[in-house]
Amino acid sequence: MPSLERDLVFGITGSGKSYQWLKMAQLLKPTGAIFRCIDTDNAIPYMLEEQFQDLKPENGGNVLVHQAYGWPEYKSGVYWLQRRKLKQEMLSTMSSEVVKDMKVPLKPIDWTIVDMVDAAWETVQDHFVSSVFDEDAGDYFLEIRKQLQSGVRKPKSGGSPVAEGLDGWKDWSVINKLYNDWIKPIVYQIPTNVYATAKVSKVDRGEKDAEVLMMYGDLGVRPSGQKKLGHQMHSLFLMIPGKKEWYITTVKDRGGRPYFDRIRLTSFYFQYLVAKAGWKIP
Repeated sequence: MPSLERDLVFGITGSGKSYQWLKMAQLLKPTGAIFRCIDTDNAIPYMLEEQFQDLKPENGGNVLVHQAYGWPEYKSGVYWLQRRKLKQEMLSTMSSEVVKDMKVPLKPIDWTIVDMVDAAWETVQDHFVSSVFDEDAGDYFLEIRKQLQSGVRKPKSGGSPVAEGLDGWKDWSVINKLYNDWIKPIVYQIPTNVYATAKVSKVDRGEKDAEVLMMYGDLGVRPSGQKKLGHQMHSLFLMIPGKKEWYITTVKDRGGRPYFDRIRLTSFYFQYLVAKAGWKIP
């Protein structure tokens, strides 16, 4: 079997990011592959109900969903994938199917899905602000913005309320540590294939990060979320919607795999995993 995948696909709403992995779950169901999904925007339960009822556990399906909205749910989701022993307060954030799955060994044919992985970056910032400053992040940065507008606070970091409200050493170093403790096990440790999705952000004209410019400068867009996300994953694809069809472009990939250049996409499994990564037809 080929080496484990670490795939990140990004695109606007309706570009087929989630649909492709759900179709892959259908295709690989006879092989015994389990798809474990950390869902950050509540989209997957609706898709399972409307289009993929055969994938629901109660129907004998192979898709398990852990819904993560706050940072505690993000953490328990990674602990679930790591098979770590959980305290009762973490178990309470999980569905009965996910709790039962904790006893099932992970297999190399399984897939870890993080649907809208980019949401983690904003969520960890919200968690930090609420924990340290004891107020909602929105209210905290609104007050910073008001202070900047009134002249009570003088801008030091470009005038952004987020930049002004958090200290580089005391705050951002902690936020990055919290985030890395979450993302790194997914990318580097969990012994399954990984497929993550993200929204898109524009590459600003004033962008100074050389790595961002090198990878995304020609595209003009990058995956939303933490800037290093695209560098951590092995394979990175931009998905583009068309009229009743989708297109895919390779941003980066493992050595030797041919790139997509706005190719019409019908099946990520057959067009990429079989044709380019050497997977077998199930």
